[in-house]
Amino acid sequence: MPAIDLARLRKQANRLADFFFLPDEFMKHLHEMLDFYVNYTLRTKENVAPGSNLKTYRTPPAVLTQIENELRTEAEANPKFALELADILWDDGALETRLLAAFLLGRIPPQEERLLPRLTAWTQQVRDADVRSALLSTSLTRMRKETPAQFLTLVREYLHPARAQTWPNGIQALLPMIADASNTNLPTIFDMVEPIIEEAPSTLQNDLTDLIVALYRASTNETTFLLKHILNNAQNPMTLITLRRIAPNFPPPLQAELRELLRARPFSEAKPKEVDPADFVKDEILIKKTKGSRKKLDNSHIIYLHGLESSSQSGKARQFAEKFPGMVTPDFTGSFEDRMKQLKPILGRKKNWTIIGSSFGGLMGTVFTCEHPTQVRKLILLAPALLREHFAPYLDLQSVSVPTVIIHGTSDEVVPLEPVQEVAKNLFTDLQIIIVEDGHRLQKTFEEVNWDEILT
Repeated sequence: MPAIDLARLRKQANRLADFFFLPDEFMKHLHEMLDFYVNYTLRTKENVAPGSNLKTYRTPPAVLTQIENELRTEAEANPKFALELADILWDDGALETRLLAAFLLGRIPPQEERLLPRLTAWTQQVRDADVRSALLSTSLTRMRKETPAQFLTLVREYLHPARAQTWPNGIQALLPMIADASNTNLPTIFDMVEPIIEEAPSTLQNDLTDLIVALYRASTNETTFLLKHILNNAQNPMTLITLRRIAPNFPPPLQAELRELLRARPFSEAKPKEVDPADFVKDEILIKKTKGSRKKLDNSHIIYLHGLESSSQSGKARQFAEKFPGMVTPDFTGSFEDRMKQLKPILGRKKNWTIIGSSFGGLMGTVFTCEHPTQVRKLILLAPALLREHFAPYLDLQSVSVPTVIIHGTSDEVVPLEPVQEVAKNLFTDLQIIIVEDGHRLQKTFEEVNWDEILT
């Protein structure tokens, strides 16, 4: 391999980019360029990348980086041609050409309908760790930055509980987003990965290490809190075993925080999981009733979110507090964004919340539930302000299966019933709508409703 002359390398890469619209010529000149920089001192007889089934030129990384720099502008300006060239590069089957194919996917707009099918198919085909990493990071660059909601939807599919084989892909895809110092999606990410860390399969040790270290660098306190919560409540023996195995790779301060919790404990010390009806959805007979009694809800996990012009001293708030002593009835002020920021520390990372939201508080409850469905056992909405005409930016949400009850009056002149029904049916897959003859404040209905039955 000749010494790399940067001026000559730039000239060669620039010349290669001239054939961007001529795939056959591009591939011919690409192979010539890769051959020019072959490192024969490292090249084996089989010419296969270590730990891979791909042939390789063992080209220095600087060569591919320069080629990518020259292709970037053309690829972003001509996504159709970039996709066609990416297909040809992928089919060529070399390590270097597949890395270039992954790079080109990352320059294609996320709205391109052919992007995700390519990504899905290629991640299923690849065994090489470098190519897999490129597909799940470089290839998702624009989607991650330009349409984060679409990106997180894709990651949720990777992290689906029934698809353990794709969990490594989901973790790998999240790492660049977690590393983004300006990232505002950390709360959603923590919710998504908590079940994966709790499951902690031994086959995922390396990926979990990368994930936890990245989370700790992005948010030290929240990562420490999450891991302590998981270790204190773990029912799966593999959780402790796997986290203990990978703990030496954690930052030293995190190791110190978790040291006591990671100590080996006799099996007899494991606490049996308490059965709580809040863990189950309605219509499932999963707990035994003794002598006709039913275990009551934990009132400290019921929260009432008041309306826009209301407060914790409103009639409904006071009545709820009387019916369910110990429930949470906070005050919220300011804009919607301000109120959601006030809500977050109240709910924290606790699960099994029953959220009751009235009017504007119903909008708050809906947004929180759709963004953090694993924390909510049931959602009760009283004449909720689910109006796209006024709150469209907040209602661009993914549907959830959290059991939801909406109580709405036919005489509501503040929040019309019909548009609320339309929005709700799109957001909630387990939905009960109770239509009553009442106005927006539901004063008459409040006295007639069996709240114990609705909440449980």
